[in-house]
Amino acid sequence: MLLAGAMALLLEACATASGGHIPPSAFEFHEVVSKEGREAGGWKIAQVNILLARVSRLRPLNTWCDVEVGIPITNWERSISDSLAQTQAAEASDEAAQIVLRGSVTFSAIACREFRNETRRLLDVSIKGVRVTKFMTLGIKPKSFPED
Repeated sequence: MLLAGAMALLLEACATASGGHIPPSAFEFHEVVSKEGREAGGWKIAQVNILLARVSRLRPLNTWCDVEVGIPITNWERSISDSLAQTQAAEASDEAAQIVLRGSVTFSAIACREFRNETRRLLDVSIKGVRVTKFMTLGIKPKSFPED
């Protein structure tokens, strides 16, 4: 009987679910600094409110994270098209969400900070010079994922 109770508790502790994929269209980039000349330059951003949710009896999480992704229009390697920026931002965010949700963080602010940091780390592999923060730029209408 004691063994059965311990097994039930262990199974309950391991029953954690998370899922979903952030589509590239969630990242709508807006030019905020125009590119001038032939050198690297210009800046565009996307703002997205992303829901991080983990269903778990021991480590539940349900929080909206405001994420601002800033990308150079042209870095020292190449020009960054909106479609490339959207695809790379979505892939990095998906992977970052899985990393954070597999962890043990249950505090919203810490989860969002870790999510932004992981997204930046992953995105920086494919697009040099990227910045991922909470919302900082005024005048952009943020998108939401999932949509309202």
